[in-house]
Amino acid sequence: MKAFTYLRPGDGAEAVAMLREHGPDARIIAGGQSLLLALKDRSARPPVLVSLRGLPELSGVRADGDELVVGATTTYADLTRTRLPGWQATIAAVAGDLADRPVRTMGTIGGALCAADPRYDALTLVTGVGARLEVLSADGLRVLQPAEFFAPGGGTLLEPGEVLTAVRFPGVAAWDTVVFEKFRTRVFDAALASVLCAVRVDPAGTLTEVRLTVGAAVPVPVVALGTGSALVGSPAVDVDLDAVARAVVTEVLSDRDDSPAAQYARELVAALTRRALLRALPSPRS
Repeated sequence: MKAFTYLRPGDGAEAVAMLREHGPDARIIAGGQSLLLALKDRSARPPVLVSLRGLPELSGVRADGDELVVGATTTYADLTRTRLPGWQATIAAVAGDLADRPVRTMGTIGGALCAADPRYDALTLVTGVGARLEVLSADGLRVLQPAEFFAPGGGTLLEPGEVLTAVRFPGVAAWDTVVFEKFRTRVFDAALASVLCAVRVDPAGTLTEVRLTVGAAVPVPVVALGTGSALVGSPAVDVDLDAVARAVVTEVLSDRDDSPAAQYARELVAALTRRALLRALPSPRS
């Protein structure tokens, strides 16, 4: 591991100032679960690390109007211990079902989003439920949609000197049910494929909104907008799960690649989509 300077700002604004002062070679560290590995194998050699740990404004969970605000340095373990109402309980469930206990204890939701590894559950989660991301820079605070934060080919669109400060999840009324499904080889591995299904159903049992999001098997999570829109207005009990699963695969994954890996990914996404719908829809019959 190459020697580096470790800086501890007093707040988010000071962190931004330190990043600007030291230029693009400075890196942010919070939980360090991805960066420390890169430092050890010397695939990353930043001369300056700016730590976000211990900044109260960047951690914790709070309500802001209808939204649930999760600080970027909030650990998975902290999220797991947080009691959340309605569909928001899925946030805690996802945080408690990844990697192993040491990673959940140190790893942060903001770190996962900034690492932008498509296999990480946090990316599919925030994209799937329509969360927004707060980013602080010298020009002030801006709030981004996931599509404005993640680069289409992978990575993020953050500019040098910008800091992710929080994730703003929609309120409880946004969704009736949110279900997250994933497949991984071993319990502590990152996902090979993941699917999030978020639905709203009216009192008569008719679907009023459906959002199906595929992660891990693609460079950045993709919302199957066409498939979801086609389901709106349908009775939830009449949804053909297999047909929807096939439609999601067709919309999200290319059928031009006939390699075994691509075929496997399509089978995984179809199976996970069906499983997510089965859990999310009230009393499906097919």
